[in-house]
Amino acid sequence: MLCYKLLGSSNHLRSLSSRNIPANVHVIGRRWAVIPSKNGSFTRRRRRKIRDVSFDNLNLKNIDSKSAKSVEFKVKQLQEFTRNLREHIKVADSSVAKSEAQKELHIFEKEASERDADMVYNELTSRPLVDSQSLMTSSNDDVEHLSTLILASEKNAASTLLPDVIRGRINDDNSVLSFLLDKSQQNWDGIVSKLYKSELRLKSISRNILQKYILSRVDNLSLESIERMDKMLLENIDGDITKFSTSMYECLFFNLAKLKTEDITGEAVIGKMKRLIERFDNAKELNSNAKMTQFILNSCIKYSTKLISFESMNFFLSKFKEDYGLLPNRENYTTIIQFYTRLGVSKQAWNVFDTMKFLSKGHSPDVITYNTVLHLCNKDKNYARAIDIYQEMIDQNIEPSVQTLNIMAKTMARASSDPITSEHKQESLRLLGWKYIHMVEGKFNSKQSDKYLYHTLNSMMALAAYDGDVGLARALYFKYCSQRYREVTKNWINKSLEKKLWSHVLDPELLNYLLLSYSNYNPNKLPLLMGYEEGIKFRRNILNGVDYTSRSNSDDEINFGLPLLPVRELSNASEILFESRAIWQFNLEFGGNLDLKSSPQFLNKEELKRMLVNSASLDQCKFLMLERVAQLKSSLVNHKVLNTMSLTSFLTIPIKVRDKKEFILRLKEFTFQQQEFDTHVKSFFTEVLQLDKPVASNEADQEITVTNEMEQRLAYFASMKHKILANCSIYELMMKAAASFGDLELASKAWRDRGEFRKTMAFKCLDAAERSRRDTEFAFLMVQFFSSQKLFSDALGIIMTSQKYIHWKYPMIKCLHKGLLEIEDMKSIKILLDIVNRKSAVQNIEEQIQELKF
Repeated sequence: MLCYKLLGSSNHLRSLSSRNIPANVHVIGRRWAVIPSKNGSFTRRRRRKIRDVSFDNLNLKNIDSKSAKSVEFKVKQLQEFTRNLREHIKVADSSVAKSEAQKELHIFEKEASERDADMVYNELTSRPLVDSQSLMTSSNDDVEHLSTLILASEKNAASTLLPDVIRGRINDDNSVLSFLLDKSQQNWDGIVSKLYKSELRLKSISRNILQKYILSRVDNLSLESIERMDKMLLENIDGDITKFSTSMYECLFFNLAKLKTEDITGEAVIGKMKRLIERFDNAKELNSNAKMTQFILNSCIKYSTKLISFESMNFFLSKFKEDYGLLPNRENYTTIIQFYTRLGVSKQAWNVFDTMKFLSKGHSPDVITYNTVLHLCNKDKNYARAIDIYQEMIDQNIEPSVQTLNIMAKTMARASSDPITSEHKQESLRLLGWKYIHMVEGKFNSKQSDKYLYHTLNSMMALAAYDGDVGLARALYFKYCSQRYREVTKNWINKSLEKKLWSHVLDPELLNYLLLSYSNYNPNKLPLLMGYEEGIKFRRNILNGVDYTSRSNSDDEINFGLPLLPVRELSNASEILFESRAIWQFNLEFGGNLDLKSSPQFLNKEELKRMLVNSASLDQCKFLMLERVAQLKSSLVNHKVLNTMSLTSFLTIPIKVRDKKEFILRLKEFTFQQQEFDTHVKSFFTEVLQLDKPVASNEADQEITVTNEMEQRLAYFASMKHKILANCSIYELMMKAAASFGDLELASKAWRDRGEFRKTMAFKCLDAAERSRRDTEFAFLMVQFFSSQKLFSDALGIIMTSQKYIHWKYPMIKCLHKGLLEIEDMKSIKILLDIVNRKSAVQNIEEQIQELKF
């Protein structure tokens, strides 16, 4: 900014007008001359800088209390002194912590450490406990002061955590401190175990102490500790179940609801809940004062949702409604909707949501409930209903949260992935999704949690992926990984465990969106954000904030690097292929610290021979081999990335860029077939059995041949650590690739391999409806391929042979019908339309009945 000076005043102009000035001279009054200052900025009064304030500077004797400037100056000195003192304390604390950590890491000799420990122990135990007053006035040496201070502080700290009557029964203040001092990670299992092993347990403990220190605080108990707690509470009331209070029931149900389903069997927890309810019913008949509360119902519903047990959910809802007159509240109904959503029962979830609208005002849906049903719309790709639900929120004066806008954006993105579900409005839906993202910008603040930031990033990645905006998707992925890497590295202690570090950084869902953006990339298509001014600024700011070379972060001493090309935008298909393969292997290798092509050292020929020799049968041998492969995957490869969804996206990329060779290489390297694996195991198992038999001649040659075959099979088994079993989705993708490349050989191979796959247990384990759906989809792809290759008779043959098992509809045979019309094959057209218009047996019977009536 410029600083201006004003020259000339009104008095000066008046003096000029009073003089004798010729008539031909015009006097211009009040003319201002404006010139910029030297430094080009407004001149301001320089504030006095206050630095290096010492304690002596804070003397107030010579300060005039009536002078505001003097008082203000002293206040600022005091603030600066406080700030400096705070910085010194931080530095001192960090140096103390560092020295203590170094002392802990330093390893002394065993004898010396034991001798020192014994000396300290004897010194501490030889001193009597003293109170704080005597400690302040004592003139003993420093060792006595230190020991008494430590023991007194431990005693005082333990007394604040538990009352004396309970601590006396535990009789171990050190354990009390270790279990309860850290409030973020309290171990109540240890406290319950100590109490249970004591002689008196919870007997004769007053109700007030029990409620204040135990029932209201106990948290995260295991099932065993809950059983022990239940027994001790019964002992407290001398086994009289009529005295079992409501708070006791709530404590037990609260801890039962927080149990994890993967740690214990759900039947045991549900059984414990039902036994407690049965105890309550028996006590109620004996005039108990305890009451069933909404809190207990919440606990039962919460655990039934975790267990995904429709039977348990129905039991608790019916029991509490019929026997206790308790109906679910708003939170319960929201949990029930989430439960039905996880079960995949959409109809029941929508029924519960509609029911909430017609109940009392206290049951009306809130923003959390609306977010739950919006998740259901996202799962079903029902964008129309999602828009209606969002508008309903606005009409009900319910302000959408950041999570609401993120769900709406992601729903629009997922619905735009399919032209059928989007009703051919893909770009319009994605544009609407970006509108919700722009609304999120106005709602973010400094207190926003990282969870919402991640969800927003996830929605943006989804929109960029389905739009094929590779530049934006790469930038978002890089920003997330670099920021996450720095957060993890700051708190990382063991830098050598780089693989474990990267497992906390890399995100498989974001990687899948990045791969989708590669597969949807079109160099001739402009990104959707480039179509309007706000989108252009938004996209430009994100891309400008990414440094793929990491030069701007070189001072942090943090070596972070993703295998992304150092360019903002990719320009051709080769860059897409190279970068997608690099980022895929980088994620599989946990950050590039593992060579996928290398054979694991602990998978060798001797181990395989030992495994096969010890197998009683071929099936047992196959089971042991698969178990070993699973161990290799979990220990060496990022199995979160190696899944069917991500692999499908990875294999789709060379199909879209029309690179057949790259597709075949990726398919062979990262997939294996069940029938191929069975053949290798069977051959290897047979070879090992033959080695035990005596050989008449040419023993040396045979041993060399067997060894070479073993080496080949060993390489095959080792490569399975980064391969996934080819399933129906992979075979369908092979058929799509054959249609894209016009490769009849690849289509024939996919047909044969899938035919063998249908004989395996992996296919037979699918339910009948899923097998029929998969067969229909693959047959449809085959008809499309043969029609595109002008092999109309082969396509018609597939339809004719499968008409007993597949209900063919016109959209499925549209390509074939058009091809037959072009060559004017009327006979084939008639056969085709007869199959499509074929009526079911029920329809034929109904038509015959109608004819009889006439």
